Amino acid sequence: MSRPADATSESGGGARDYAIAATRTRSPRVYLECTTTYASRYNTGIQRTVRSIVEAALALRGPSLCLPVIFNGRYIEAIDRLPALRRAAAAPSGVETLRRAFHIARAGAIRLLPFAGLRARLNSPRLEFALRRAVYAARNARRWVGSLRRRAGSGRIAIVPGDVVVLLDATWGTDLSRELRRARAGGAQVWVVVQDLIPINHPDIAPEGLPLLLDAWLRRTIPLSDGLLAISRTVADEVRAYARERFADGPGSPQIDSFYLGAGFDPAPAGVADLARVRGAFDRCSGSVYLVVGTIEPRKDCARILAAFERLWAEGSDAALMLFGRAGWRSYDLIDRLRSHPEHGRRLLWFEDGSDAELDFAYRHAAALIFASRCEGFGLPLVEAMQHALPVLASDIPIFREIGGDYPDFFRSGDELAIYAAIRRFADRRTLEPNSVRTPKRWLSWSDSAQMMLDKVTAPQNPPRRRPAGRIHAANEP
Repeated sequence: MSRPADATSESGGGARDYAIAATRTRSPRVYLECTTTYASRYNTGIQRTVRSIVEAALALRGPSLCLPVIFNGRYIEAIDRLPALRRAAAAPSGVETLRRAFHIARAGAIRLLPFAGLRARLNSPRLEFALRRAVYAARNARRWVGSLRRRAGSGRIAIVPGDVVVLLDATWGTDLSRELRRARAGGAQVWVVVQDLIPINHPDIAPEGLPLLLDAWLRRTIPLSDGLLAISRTVADEVRAYARERFADGPGSPQIDSFYLGAGFDPAPAGVADLARVRGAFDRCSGSVYLVVGTIEPRKDCARILAAFERLWAEGSDAALMLFGRAGWRSYDLIDRLRSHPEHGRRLLWFEDGSDAELDFAYRHAAALIFASRCEGFGLPLVEAMQHALPVLASDIPIFREIGGDYPDFFRSGDELAIYAAIRRFADRRTLEPNSVRTPKRWLSWSDSAQMMLDKVTAPQNPPRRRPAGRIHAANEP
């Protein structure tokens, strides 16, 4: 998606030249950091959110000119746009292959080692943290080497007073401290978008090494920020609790606010026009198809959903379970079980590399969405289902109450029998009311979401209080 037409009017040379020309007189602008999404092959979770907000923000017309930026290993540079979306291959990435190999090797070693101390060290979160840091260090080194090929200073954003830098992406493995200090010294405000604190609050279900990594990144980044912008009120409350616990409150504390993510699909996503695969999957199912959307990982509770359907199948139900999401972390036994399940390809359908167009089709033709997460920062599939007037069976957690209101049918979180009972109740109701039709529930578009975010970070009233761009003492420190 192109930037606004005036984005290169000063230099005529694209985002990089425009960034260099910023030292001339011009109005403040908003820099949207999207480093991880720029390099990612995925369009799920945070990458989907970042891509949608950036593309929507670039299309907005208003007083705030937005430019996407990335950290190239040495400095933050402007880019014209995010790369065109490609369908991700279902095959695991190199990092995911290494992660699984590590888990297999560690599990074998723990079984064989006779010393409890060694077993505990192998199972330590700090070992996972060290390995994750090594992976990110390699990625950052590749970025740094790549940046050396550029002309000195080419594309480095120039800061003027009133600019805003928004850390929108999951750049938790990268130290941006030097660039953030430079931005604040130039008169810019720095805002951090917080997607969730699940790795910190629920480390047992987070990706390996991420709890310590995210905590270290926040401790390093919050002292250099003017505001923290959560993607829901629920997350904002968690951020306030986190900040109270780890930082001393005072006149220089950053603002904590929230906005909401949008929803909606591109009507013509690049390269994903063919719906034959998903249409054929629905055609093969003789019964109702229940949809589950999201990465296969512990907090989605897919194991309990599968167990609930196995109960239904044992009773003779012809209901089908359709999973829409890639294989994730800490779920290797479940992933193996799914791929070798006797119902795989029949009443158990798994789209590991599904496109937006296929997902849109699934939302339009499924009987209901099952959203059994133990915790979420927002819950995008819930909003997407509501937009499609698709019934939702959801775990009873605070964020789903905040976002969904009374739309979902709620069940007790973390309970296989509660999931089973919710499906049975829904199926019985459908039998009694076969012509019942839900009304779509309107939600923010991605343009609405981007505008809401920009309004928050550029609001002239009650600006964030300035403070030194240094370290804030933790609450338990002198």
